[in-house]
Amino acid sequence: GSKKAVTKTASKGGKKKKRTRKESYAIYVYKVLKQVHPDTGISSKAMSIMNSFVNDIFERIAQKC
Repeated sequence: GSKKAVTKTASKGGKKKKRTRKESYAIYVYKVLKQVHPDTGISSKAMSIMNSFVNDIFERIAQKC
């Protein structure tokens, strides 16, 4: 799954490409998963669904105010 952001180092003489930061709740979902089920993993597809779920709930809470 999408656990941690892996940064690639530039090749010998190549230009350094600036990595665009994609905001996600993936690291937080993963940390909570490990607290609840330490021996369980999550696929990138499932993590994408969880990210959408958290975004949706966040939007719903934001609408109430």
